[in-house]
Amino acid sequence: MLMGKLTDKVVIITGASGGIGTATAALFSREGAKLVLVGRDEERLRQAAEGCDSARTRTVLADVRKAEDAVRYVDTAVQAFGGVDVLFANAGYEGTVVPIVDLDVAVLDDLHAVNVRGTFLGIQKVIPRMLERGGGSIVVTSSTAAFTSFPGASAYAATKAALLALVRTAATELGPMNIRVNAMVPGGVDNRMMSSFTEQMAPGHAEALRAGYAQSIPLRRVATNEEMAKLALFLASDDSTYCHGASFVADGGMTIT
Repeated sequence: MLMGKLTDKVVIITGASGGIGTATAALFSREGAKLVLVGRDEERLRQAAEGCDSARTRTVLADVRKAEDAVRYVDTAVQAFGGVDVLFANAGYEGTVVPIVDLDVAVLDDLHAVNVRGTFLGIQKVIPRMLERGGGSIVVTSSTAAFTSFPGASAYAATKAALLALVRTAATELGPMNIRVNAMVPGGVDNRMMSSFTEQMAPGHAEALRAGYAQSIPLRRVATNEEMAKLALFLASDDSTYCHGASFVADGGMTIT
């Protein structure tokens, strides 16, 4: 029997119904993980689960902003599979591209609630369960918008920068407990979120904007969801046992220019 990199590991993936989340779920399943997939869109969550081994997969329809939902998806992992070894805190969304002066504060608050509060709650609720297993790995999805943003993305960029601070602080607290915490920092990825950004920034001309953006990247293309899944696998697995409190940028070289 071939052993995968996550064989017998219990993994929670939030934002599992998005592009990166779905690709990561499929890869983690192939690597032997027992999965709890968390999302708000029931149909897309079902589709994500279809790419995984059904015997080793559970789905939880949940709102990551709510503490009680975080408790529920952690409890699902414990009841179904006996504990939690990995949290891939991937849930997040882009919000509205609009200048700061025109930004509805309600949009700012909701972005913070999903992207930051949701990640915080996930980390908080898995800690006791990871300690029961002797440690674990927490992987948080941030964005290069935390480093080099663009006009209209103030709320989104602020939340993604906050996640990097959260990762660093959590790492200082959890390292002595053998819980590793790292961030993956994607640049442009070929998925729904990127389509939303480009259409909002250039209505009716999104493809031209996307093509120009790709040409500004040293690798001359955007990433695939599957490439981000491979980075998540590295950070979740024992391949990265001495990686802690770090931000792993995967942007085709965009932030070096």
